[in-house]
Amino acid sequence: MLIGITDKSTEDCMKDYKRILSAVIASIVVSSADAGSSSIEARSLGMGNVHVATADIATAPFANPGMLAFQRSRDDFSLLLGVGVFLMDQGGVVDKISDYQTAYDNFVSDPAGNLDEGQKAVAIAQSLEGDIIAPDASALFSTGFSGEKWAFAVSARADAVAAGTVTNISRSVTELTDPTKNILELEGVLTNEIGASLARNFQFFGRKLAVGVKPKYVKVDNIHLSESISTIDTDLGDLIDDSSNDLGDYTTVDIGAVMGLTEHTQIGLVATNLISHKVNYVTSSGVPATLTFDTQARLGLAYRSNLLTIGIDMDLLEKDALLTSQSFEALKSQFVSMGGEFNLFDFMQFRLGAQKNLASGIVEAAKEPLYTAGLGFWFGFNLDLAMVTQNDSLGGFLQAGFRF
Repeated sequence: MLIGITDKSTEDCMKDYKRILSAVIASIVVSSADAGSSSIEARSLGMGNVHVATADIATAPFANPGMLAFQRSRDDFSLLLGVGVFLMDQGGVVDKISDYQTAYDNFVSDPAGNLDEGQKAVAIAQSLEGDIIAPDASALFSTGFSGEKWAFAVSARADAVAAGTVTNISRSVTELTDPTKNILELEGVLTNEIGASLARNFQFFGRKLAVGVKPKYVKVDNIHLSESISTIDTDLGDLIDDSSNDLGDYTTVDIGAVMGLTEHTQIGLVATNLISHKVNYVTSSGVPATLTFDTQARLGLAYRSNLLTIGIDMDLLEKDALLTSQSFEALKSQFVSMGGEFNLFDFMQFRLGAQKNLASGIVEAAKEPLYTAGLGFWFGFNLDLAMVTQNDSLGGFLQAGFRF
């Protein structure tokens, strides 16, 4: 996406940038929310976000609470800690800002002697026009206990999804030191969730059936960052800034079930946010926006043995973007995920997967599949890593924990 500058006034250009930024945020949040931050955790992400019928005792609170009471192993305790990051950088924004800062610092140290560095800084700033950067981060914790019939877990997670672009770009060397020029405007959403899961298994016509429920409390904040690219730190943690605006909180419920079909196959269903919630607010750019936390349903089918796990999940409902505004018609999503895990002597696991958006009427970029890979290790504790790539996006998830 390239933005052309005509002879509009500066004020008009800034209004255009605000409208563009609002659209960018909405379009990025819907894809990031289901690729990066809404990835359940590292093991699931490594398998293409497959999780409904494949989750283990440590990951079930985030994937399908019913899976807590449907485990093949004899593990009856788990503890999990994880962090994940995802960065979409379509135009190489991070590298360009670094190059800009070098040229800018050289210029301001000796404007007369380093005029060429100033011109270079202006050229780099203009090359940032229309480029998008979208950082995304997650942190999670869970601990669970599983008995012969009943299982219980406590979980918490924080997910931040943001997007931004550089606004009010310098047109000449004389504008480089103007503090209102070359501003990275980044806006997004931060959610903090605490939940308690309870599950029980039964015999249903000779098949094992487990049902679980997870009441949860969710706090929602709006994130905003506005800073000159001459001084900003482009580390991911700094881009997802702690300057946030409280948008309120709500309580809702997830429910899930899983049933064995044969000795090694099972089918699962999970419904999240059974009590839907909407937040209406005005962004920092002055654009009305709506956050929508709708009910979602996902079906999963899996083959599981001691050596191999293969799964396929599909969203049953087509859903709109998490964040929408009046200047943007929300992108829709309906994902299908496929993936597998090969277990080598319980010491190492190899994972591969893919995810694709099947929703109708979406832009071409949103149709591109997302590919994932992951590794798991046992060092007296579990260590799981996952990587994901899609177009110009790259992300990863790392988690560690215990099960016994």
